[in-house]
Amino acid sequence: MKMAKVLLTSAAMVASAAAFAQGKPSAYTEKDLVWQDDFNGKKLNMKDWNFEFHEPGWVNAELQSYDDSKKNTYLKDGCLVIQALKTEKKDGTVSYTSGRINTQGKHAFTYGRFEARLRVPKGMGFLPAFWMMPDDESLYGQWPKCGEIDIMEVMGQETNKLYGTIHYGEPHGMAQGTQVLETGNFSDEFHVFAVEWEPGEIRWYCDGVNYKTANDWYTKKPGFVEQTYPAPFDQPFYVIFNVAVGGSWVGYPDETTDFDPNKDDAKMFVDYVKVYQKKEYNENVEKPAKAPVVAKTDSSGNMVSTQKSAWELKLAGGGAGTVDTDGSTHTIKSTNAGSLEYSVQYVQAKVPLNQGYSYRYSFDAYADEERTMITGITAPNNSYERRFGDVKVKLTPQKQHYSYDFNMTADSDPECRIEYNCGAQNSTATIHISNVRLEKTGEIDLSNGKSCLPDGNYIMNGQFQEGKNRLGSWTFDNKVNAEISVTKDRARMLKIVSPKKAKAEDVVLKQSGLKLEKGKAYIVKFDAYSTKTANLVVKYAGETQKIRTMAAKVDAKTKAVIPGHYEWVYTPTTDSEIDFEIDAGTDGATVFIDNVYVKENCVVINGEFDTGLSGWELYAHQNSSAKADIAEVGKDKQVQIKIDNTGNLDWMIQLKQNGCLLEKGKMYKISLKAKCDMDRTIMLALQRDGSKDDNWYPYSNTLKFSVGPEFKDYSWQFTMGMESDPNVIFTISMGAVSNKIITQPHTVTIDSIVVEEIQKKK
Repeated sequence: MKMAKVLLTSAAMVASAAAFAQGKPSAYTEKDLVWQDDFNGKKLNMKDWNFEFHEPGWVNAELQSYDDSKKNTYLKDGCLVIQALKTEKKDGTVSYTSGRINTQGKHAFTYGRFEARLRVPKGMGFLPAFWMMPDDESLYGQWPKCGEIDIMEVMGQETNKLYGTIHYGEPHGMAQGTQVLETGNFSDEFHVFAVEWEPGEIRWYCDGVNYKTANDWYTKKPGFVEQTYPAPFDQPFYVIFNVAVGGSWVGYPDETTDFDPNKDDAKMFVDYVKVYQKKEYNENVEKPAKAPVVAKTDSSGNMVSTQKSAWELKLAGGGAGTVDTDGSTHTIKSTNAGSLEYSVQYVQAKVPLNQGYSYRYSFDAYADEERTMITGITAPNNSYERRFGDVKVKLTPQKQHYSYDFNMTADSDPECRIEYNCGAQNSTATIHISNVRLEKTGEIDLSNGKSCLPDGNYIMNGQFQEGKNRLGSWTFDNKVNAEISVTKDRARMLKIVSPKKAKAEDVVLKQSGLKLEKGKAYIVKFDAYSTKTANLVVKYAGETQKIRTMAAKVDAKTKAVIPGHYEWVYTPTTDSEIDFEIDAGTDGATVFIDNVYVKENCVVINGEFDTGLSGWELYAHQNSSAKADIAEVGKDKQVQIKIDNTGNLDWMIQLKQNGCLLEKGKMYKISLKAKCDMDRTIMLALQRDGSKDDNWYPYSNTLKFSVGPEFKDYSWQFTMGMESDPNVIFTISMGAVSNKIITQPHTVTIDSIVVEEIQKKK
């Protein structure tokens, strides 16, 4: 017997709900069922599931560790049970364990209906989830760029409210729907939760009711264009069940939270999970057009509203205060500064900013006695990214005028927010603000003055992920009506099917205007294979390279296709703009091409930061307390990383560069300059890319070094002892190195990064 016997089958429940469903009724029936687990066995079927193992604080500042204990994850009465447990030692220390299982590498699906019947735990600090992640998180980049589909989340202290969410993009975006039960709750009885995911549309259901639909999302990497819609939700995702304990969103257990293993409060029961799929889906969809962002101004060009209702006082973290305002002048009185800089926060929301414009933000302000406040303009719909600021303003009893100019380089946003943060700054002195203005001052050139991408590649869309049909930035001269497309598998390779008797020059793919510098060595490379031997021609800057492609090799272990790799080195004798083309027509063969690059031929590019952050990426783990941003790359060509919180693991903040080449047996020297406005330890490594298999082996070893207020030179040597690797990641880790968590804001400055081959001494 199953607990709380199923009242309706899945299909019957969907059908019965269709009559009163909001939005669309389900598009699936039982004939579309492709996989299920009803948990009727004695133990979890490991042909379907994996256990995950994570330490406390791995994401979201959660308290639990995940393991494979039978006390945390087991089958009982026809249900999967995931149980959170609390352990208190004699010395008073407390620890928590729970379970998290997934189908990664065993069952992954692109599109379909994903459904589970379950009931959730109850109690402050519990966060059960039924959700999905990409089978290959490296396809579009680390979270949130890779995408996430949350089918069911219910907070343990609010068990009548359901959340369904997608996360995506960089900057981080999300779409979220909620469903509140009129009677009952999700803990005392079973309910059916589902998402129907199709190209260009994701729908959430609770007991057959479509309570949320999303169709507007994106993904991209900083400095690149958006990937072709519906990315990132156009790749295989796997299923996850877990119960988290505590975290930055749900909060933490308190004295009312019951972990008694003899009760059901700390348990999630899953009756079944099912996946439905249609035989085919139409991926020829386009992203919905957005309405233009329109900024309203007064006769003087001011975009800031003087209506009292446009302003709001927000309190958090123990902050307390009031505001007197007529809409134009504002007096902020704090009675408790609270524990956060934004514990007393005065804002005007829905301020529109348009990409490609410069702005001037200004105001008059003073305080009853000397103190500081922090001001900025943020993007609440994009993880509160700063469009301007945060600027710490020093206030005195004398009124002063403050004015700041900034450029809007992010996507246009109608819902930015002006903020005055008046909490946790060692003062509760009253603040007076007036004459707040925001006005456009001109247009800006968004081109970066160079033709290479942030990864150093002078070829645009060299991995065929961008633009219409994923063919953006390329021009084609197709004289024989060859079939040109991009494959739908994870590799996403350019596919050219030529008719018989076609010659190489009959199908040409080309990019023009690659700006290369005199005297620098550039590597020209790409991957390719064909269904039968074929002759291709590569042309650039007057150079002609003839290659012969053939059938790809297949990795015996992973079954992954291994294409042929082709590369050359070119050094221009003058500054020049070159054309690059591949003549890819063949006599009846199908040719596959991917990873087209023209970039500097060095281990690490732009180590002097002469071209800003080209080649570099700042990674800050967004599911944790880690918080960092690039403060600037100044005139002195040094990169400054402003760190507000390191998070609790060393890798949670990294300055990194992908695609470095290390060759077996060669000796290398690493050198750089670094400083920090506080004494701390940071860490460096040239390591394997483990995004697909979690093997992050450090070829250079992990190199820890201490930094302080004075610039110092650092250098190391190592020999590449493993097989040559063209996809090495260079990382400078600035999280909690040596397990030292730092919550004090500080800035790390780095310059002159060089990784060079050196000759071994005889």
